Amino acid sequence: MTHPDYRGDGAVRALSLAIMQPTVSGNEAGSFQRLHELLRRLFPLVFGFSECETVDGGALLVRLPGRQRVKPLVFCAHLDVVSAGDPARWSSPPFAGEVRDGYIYGRGAADMKGHLIALLCAAEGLMQDGWKPAGDIWFAFSCDEETRGGSMASMARILQSRGVQPAFVLDEGGSVSRPYAVARQDAAYVGVCEKGRLLFSLSCEGENAMETLARSAVRVARIRPRYRLCAPVLERMLPAMKPVLTPGARFFMRYPRLFRRALLLRMRRTPMGRAVTQTQLSLWKQNGDALMCDVPTLHYSASVLPGDETRSLLRRVERVTARTPIRLSVALLEEPGSVSPSAGPSWDALSTAIQVHFPGTPIVPCLLAGGTDARRMECVCPNVYRFSPFILPPGELARTHSYNERLSVENLLRGVSFFRQMLQA
Repeated sequence: MTHPDYRGDGAVRALSLAIMQPTVSGNEAGSFQRLHELLRRLFPLVFGFSECETVDGGALLVRLPGRQRVKPLVFCAHLDVVSAGDPARWSSPPFAGEVRDGYIYGRGAADMKGHLIALLCAAEGLMQDGWKPAGDIWFAFSCDEETRGGSMASMARILQSRGVQPAFVLDEGGSVSRPYAVARQDAAYVGVCEKGRLLFSLSCEGENAMETLARSAVRVARIRPRYRLCAPVLERMLPAMKPVLTPGARFFMRYPRLFRRALLLRMRRTPMGRAVTQTQLSLWKQNGDALMCDVPTLHYSASVLPGDETRSLLRRVERVTARTPIRLSVALLEEPGSVSPSAGPSWDALSTAIQVHFPGTPIVPCLLAGGTDARRMECVCPNVYRFSPFILPPGELARTHSYNERLSVENLLRGVSFFRQMLQA
């Protein structure tokens, strides 16, 4: 039997086919089951020699048995993608998986079917070479990450109930990029912690509903948490960035107490820099029309720095809307995550793989501005890391969750090589 080369065209074809499955978060379970069937066809050795179960209708939990009783490894990914938006704004159909000019285009190419396919291609290729893992390998593929659903939490509970205590958990998050104004070159940013999350809405009914809601919106807008270098994450992150800092930022780092404010101001020149130096609260959607007998509603999203409390932020919102007919509804409340260590055998295994595949690139433990499923695994393992083995310049990052999302073939193939090493860690 001839096997496809999963370090070449086979990997590109696999990602293209995966993109063709429109697994938009919130879609019916059938779309995810069709992706499951495709993965089984593409990776017959992985799925043929593993124990696989469907969780919450669309998630996959896969155990590849190991040869010895050593600590297992857990690799996470999510199968769902965000909506493609207006297809007319894409240069090619968003679910066509078109390959051109060295890129694979389509919704989910970078977030995160590229990561998923690179991981499975690595495992399938190793098994074609006769490899059997030393300890159990677990793949936890959720189906509702983009809507902050609970399928990864369900899989974490399953692992807990079975006494699984992994050496590390690896999910998406950081990449090789330059997201901060204080940096003059790329670094490999590995997420070791996430911000907390608060999603809530304000609604009002009655004769003066719109006016009341508008006044409350003004009061909520006055809630402006201070910006700061949060310990311990940024105090660990900035020294690790020293090799890539601009001369001015490096000078500020020599005298952190004296130039703390100047360093903060430079960090805040980019959206990512602002996100990791401040608890952020923003209005992201509004709907309803009192004139049409719909209840007008404002929807807010907040991301909360470690050291701040999500519940404390909610109490501030409650205070400014008190003694009004405003109804406050909370959709999600999560405190900031725990901080994973940036030392020890698990960190060393990840750092070594990064050094091999991105030679000369400084490795920076960082606070993740966005949210991932990885935090659901904190109850299973203290070593939870967030890194995708891709070089993503600002222009590529901007395509994620936007139009003309893509991943370069070079990135995909490097990802396969990276995961071949991590699976043998």
